[in-house]
Amino acid sequence: MPDPNMKIKKWQNEIEEISKDVEDLLYSKSQAEELEKIIKSNPFVQQNVGSFWEHYKLNLVYFLISKIWHQIDEDKKSLSLINLLKNLLNNHELITKNWWIGKSKWLSTETFEEEFGKISLDPVIVCEDIQILKTATLSIKQIRHKRIAHTDKDRKLASKINYAKITEATNQIEKLVIKYLLLLTQSGRDRLTPSSDDWQIAFTKEWIVKKEYY
Repeated sequence: MPDPNMKIKKWQNEIEEISKDVEDLLYSKSQAEELEKIIKSNPFVQQNVGSFWEHYKLNLVYFLISKIWHQIDEDKKSLSLINLLKNLLNNHELITKNWWIGKSKWLSTETFEEEFGKISLDPVIVCEDIQILKTATLSIKQIRHKRIAHTDKDRKLASKINYAKITEATNQIEKLVIKYLLLLTQSGRDRLTPSSDDWQIAFTKEWIVKKEYY
C-alpha cells in the first residue's frame, strides 16, 4: 500500500503546477479582453488595426483551447485537473477531516464538512466536480481536433467556437482549482487571475515612425 503522506504530497505538487498553468490561461484571456477594450474605445485604431486583430483573436482561441485541453486531457501520462480529480476519487479516504483541520488553527470542521464531506473526502462530491468539469468543457473537447476558424463572406477570419463557451470553461476550471487548492494545500484563494501589470502603457504613445516614400 502506498504511503498516504507521499500520495498527498504528490497531489499537493500537482495542484500547485495546475494552478500555475491555469493562472497563465486566465492572464492571457484577461489581457486579450483588455486589449479589445482599448481597440473598441479608439476609432482610429479600429479603422487601422486591419487583419492583425482578427489573426490575434484566432491565435488566442487556439492558445486558450490548448490551455483548457491541458486540464481535461485524460491520458494517464498527463498532469491535468481531471486526472487529479480521478486520482482523488480513487483514494478519497486518504483525505480526512482530522488531517485537514490539523494543518492550521484557522481551519474549521464546518468548512470541511460543507465543502468536502463529513469524515473524509466524499466521493460523491468529487464525482460531481468531475461531471461539472466535463460538462463545462464539452464544446472545447469536441472542437479541439477540428478546424476552429473559417473565412466569412467579408473575407474575415471567424472562430467557429462561441467565446462564451471558452469563458464558461475557464470560469469553471478556476473554481475547481481554487476548491482543490483549499483541500490539498489549505490555501484560500478568491481568484487565480494575476493582478494586471502596466502593459497597457505601451499603447499610450506612438512608437512606429511613419515611413516616407520617395
